[in-house]
Amino acid sequence: MSGLIKNTLLKFDPVSLEELMDYRLLNRIDTKYICNIKQLPDILEQATNIFNIQANSTERLFSYESLYFDTQERKTYFDHHQGKRIRFKVRFRKYLNTGDTFLEIKKKKNYTRTNKRRLQFDFSANLKDSHKDFLNSELQISASDFKPAIWTLFDRITLAGKNHIERITIDTNIRFKNNSNEISIPELVIIEVKRDKKTGISPFTGILHKHRIRPIGISKYVLGNIMLCPELKHNRFTNKLLTIKRICYDT
Repeated sequence: MSGLIKNTLLKFDPVSLEELMDYRLLNRIDTKYICNIKQLPDILEQATNIFNIQANSTERLFSYESLYFDTQERKTYFDHHQGKRIRFKVRFRKYLNTGDTFLEIKKKKNYTRTNKRRLQFDFSANLKDSHKDFLNSELQISASDFKPAIWTLFDRITLAGKNHIERITIDTNIRFKNNSNEISIPELVIIEVKRDKKTGISPFTGILHKHRIRPIGISKYVLGNIMLCPELKHNRFTNKLLTIKRICYDT
C-alpha cells in the first residue's frame, strides 16, 4: 500500500473493535463497488470528516485470510453462477493481526440481504466433527460433502459513520491461491457499503458517485475461482470480468 494511503488513514479518528459492535446491522443492505487503487487516496480523503476508522494501538489496516469450502461439484460457486437468490458460502476466516479464527456460514437471503453465522474454532483445513456439527445445524446439505476449495487473502480498512449507522469495508492487496496456483490483483479495490435499510442516502455512496464508481456485485470467492481455474464455466460473469479488467488495467 502506498505511503499516501497510509498517511490518509492517519487523518481518521480511531474507533475500537468493541465500539464497532454498535454498528452491527441486523437488517442491513450490502452494496459492493470496485475501483483502482489509484483512486483510493481521494476517496478516503473525502471521508475523513464523516467516518471513523477501526484501529488498535498500532494498526489501521488489518490482514485477513479465508479458506473456502465447496463440494466436488462446486455447488456454492454454481449456485452463484445460476443466479440463485438464496445461496451460501462456507469458510474459515482468520484475522492475522490477532490470530482469531472463525468458521463462518454466509447466507444470501436475496439480492441485497446477507446473514452470517459463525463460531470460533482453531483453524483446520480438514473439517472435524465439531465443525460438521455446526454446519449441519445451519445447512440443508451434509457437511461431509465439503472440501477445501480456494484461499483468499487481503488487507482491510474498516470505516464507521461518525453520526450515522453505516459501516464500510475496503479490501486491498487481494490474492487468491489453491494447491497449484497463486494470483494477485494489486490494482483492485473492493468496497462494501453496509447500512440499515431504514437510513437515508449513504454519505460514502455519495463520495463514490462523485468518482463515477457504480455498484457491481462481485464475490471474491467467485472471482478467485475464475482466475485460478479459467476453464471453469463463467459466462454469467463475463461482463463483470471485463469491467474489472478495464478498471484495473485500462485506468
